[in-house]
Order: sequence, then C-alpha cells, then structure tokens
Amino acid sequence: MQVYLTEKIHDAALAFLREHFHVSCGYLLSEDGRKAAMAESDGLLVRSAQVSAAVMEGMPKLKVIAKHGIGVDNIDVEAASRRNIRVVNAPLANINAVAEHTLALLLAAAKNLCCLDRRVREGGFASRNLYLNTELAGRTVGLVGFGKIARLVAKKLPALDMTVLTSDPYCDLHEAKRLNTRCVGLEELLSESDFVSLHTPLMPATRAMVNADFLKKMKPSAVLINASRGGVVDEPALICALREKTIAGAALDVFDPEPPEAGNPLFSMEQVVLSPHNAALTDRAMLAMSMDSASGICDVLEGRAPEFPVN
Repeated sequence: MQVYLTEKIHDAALAFLREHFHVSCGYLLSEDGRKAAMAESDGLLVRSAQVSAAVMEGMPKLKVIAKHGIGVDNIDVEAASRRNIRVVNAPLANINAVAEHTLALLLAAAKNLCCLDRRVREGGFASRNLYLNTELAGRTVGLVGFGKIARLVAKKLPALDMTVLTSDPYCDLHEAKRLNTRCVGLEELLSESDFVSLHTPLMPATRAMVNADFLKKMKPSAVLINASRGGVVDEPALICALREKTIAGAALDVFDPEPPEAGNPLFSMEQVVLSPHNAALTDRAMLAMSMDSASGICDVLEGRAPEFPVN
C-alpha cells in the first residue's frame, strides 16, 4: 500500500510510515510525479493542503485522509464520507501548544512587547516612557468556545490572577466550575471582558462571526485574540474597528486568507501583535501531531478502528 504526504512531517513519523507502507513525499515531486503518486495512494496525510472532492476523484484508491492537527476545515469531510473514505485527525496533540501561544499573545499585547522590542533595537530606549502597559491581575478574559484548548487556557489563567468567562452553547457547567470559569451569554462576555479569545472551529455557523456588530459589543479598551482560524473573523471589519478605536488592539496567529496579502493594513498597526499561524508548531506538538496522524492512517489501512475518527 502507498501513502502520500502533501507536506513535511516529523522524521520519526515518516520512518514509522515507511516501516508499513511505500511513502510518496509530494513536496519533493514534479507536478506530473505528484499526480501519478496520488493516483496510486491508499492514504493521504495533509497539514494545510486543501483536500476537495476533486482531489479525491484523482485518488481512486484512497481509503483514509489524516489531518496533521485538529481542524479539518481544509478537508471536504462530506465528500470523503460519500466515497467511504475515512477521515482521522490528531485532536489532542497540539492543544497545550496552542493554549500556551494564546497566553503569549495575551501577554505580548498587554505589555506592548513587540513595539518595545523594536524601539530598543532602534536605539529608542527613551520609549520606555511612551508606552503604558496593562497590568493583568484582576482583569477579565472571555473565552468564546469552551473546547479542549479553551479549557487549558482557563486552567492556566489563574496564575495571572485573572477572571475567566466563557460563552459556548454546549458549555460543560461542571467543567467550567472546576476551572473556576463562569459560563455566560456572548453579549455579557463581550461587555465584561478585557481580552476576548476565540476558540471555535471554522464552520458555516462561525465563519465571520466576529463582525462589526460583535466588535462594537466589546469594550473600547479590549483586545481580540485569535489562535483558532482566520475565517472566524471578518478581517475588514476588524481593521475598521482598530482604525476607529472601537477596540484597543488585536493579537492574531491566523488570517483569512493565508498567507495574508502583502500590504495588509494589520502589518502597520502598532496595537496589533502577529504570528504566522505557528501556535501549534512546537517541538513536542510537531512530533505528536505527526505520530497521531500517521497512526490513524496505519489503523485504517490495516483494518483497525482509528483512535481519532472524524467521520
């Protein structure tokens, strides 16, 4: 059997797959070579590559698609199901990495770290008097969504003496209470939170949910944090809100589209902290995501039930 990789994975997982299957690394092949390899492959492992119904049609032997991570918005899961193709992912592998990055974005925004770093490098040490940082103790963080990553963020935030709210239609009240988090409606969360952190998957119901109306309901002093999916935010509405000071700032690891276009207005805004969708790319998470997705392919192709099925 043959497995096709669209992008690089951890060497340990690549070696694991090669012990069981013939592996084609698409990123090393010509366009014709990629088409030929895909047509012969039984398994497909992807990171950010798009897997549409048309891609699946070009892979007549395909039995399983593995996502190197949690979100499967780059995979047409319905099309896969219609073709009896299993979809698996790695839902636990990177959750701590993303939770930590969320806190890093929050701290960087509160303490103006990117601006201050740049000023010092430019010789502007006197800029220490130009920026007033935010003290976090006693402030409120609102988590929009209360899944695995949000719960880890909630678990870590008490170390900063911050109050934690969450809004999630499926909120586990017992788990929220255990994590000293209060479940509230979205409007209450937006009106009370000094930092609003997004933790929702990208789906039709959440696409562009952070729109002009959403942003107007936030405090003018609040900061929006997004390490989930870029499409959850209406980016032009966010840019407008930042320009008009409807909100005070933003800290973003994700964009829509990706990569962001050159000259994106966010790049020139001092009140915005940016990173290149690499919250999940830590040493441990990369190994875990690679191994979990590779194991999912192995389970399906060898006739076992996968540990993390999506469909």
